[in-house]
Amino acid sequence: MQNELSVGFMGSGRFAARCLELLSGGLRPSWVVTNAPKPSGRGLKLQNTPVWDTALALGLPTFTTERLSRDDERIEWIKAARPDVILVIDFGHLVKEPLLSLPRYGCINIHPSKLPQYRGSAPIQRALMDGVTESAVSIFRLDAGMDSGPILAQPPLVIEASDDVNSLFEKAAASGTEALLSLLCGTPPESWRFTEQDETKATCAPKIDKNEGRIDWNATAFEIVNKIRGIGTAPGVFCMARGKRLRVHKAEAVPAAALACGALRITENGPVVGCKEGALLLKEVQPEGKKPQPASDWARGARLAEGEVIE
Repeated sequence: MQNELSVGFMGSGRFAARCLELLSGGLRPSWVVTNAPKPSGRGLKLQNTPVWDTALALGLPTFTTERLSRDDERIEWIKAARPDVILVIDFGHLVKEPLLSLPRYGCINIHPSKLPQYRGSAPIQRALMDGVTESAVSIFRLDAGMDSGPILAQPPLVIEASDDVNSLFEKAAASGTEALLSLLCGTPPESWRFTEQDETKATCAPKIDKNEGRIDWNATAFEIVNKIRGIGTAPGVFCMARGKRLRVHKAEAVPAAALACGALRITENGPVVGCKEGALLLKEVQPEGKKPQPASDWARGARLAEGEVIE
């Protein structure tokens, strides 16, 4: 039997939007707060957050804030609403007092990592880049720190070799919202049990910098594949070929014999690049100023030479 809880939702990013969509199938928040639109793209057109678009599609009352900690009007409005629980997911704001203590049962977060591992804004990306195969999704109560509050539930999250940032986002959102809905709708809040995090095991998952996408051919082929899985197309993984940027969207680690780091071998399956260990079979690339294309088409069009080096 569903608990009669009043729930507010605060979030902004793509992960938050997917969680909101899944959550609303079992428990519709009373209201949603998200970031105000920001200029984006070459034309600097104002862009709504993914949560704004999702909330409006769901017909939920939706409000924006520039900076919640200094938005006295919005804070007073939330005080007046006085929800039992505020769900804070992928919001981009550090929630402080008085909001932390305002809801009767606290501010609850879904974080896609096995906390205290991978605290921060890019847990899924960093786990993939590190080649992690077993993780979790953490349901926890916010405190004054960064992803440091006590854990309420932590369902496991298996990371397959075929997973990339998009598929793992979906798996984590589905697992996290299922666990959260079970708590919100099936377990009395008085029965919730929290476990403090072990600070000695804490690691960080900072936002991906675009310069991290540069391929180092002195890494192993598996490390480069994991970089591609984790960073994805935004901000993207790239190398330099004949002085121009070449984005690498898809690649596969393959064995290689006597192939220098960065050196090309042209095969029937596509171009292969030597690495510190093994080699990288390029499968989909995007030359500078062009659309994504099969790497074999790029190799033929560019008339790549056997042994040519890319950086």
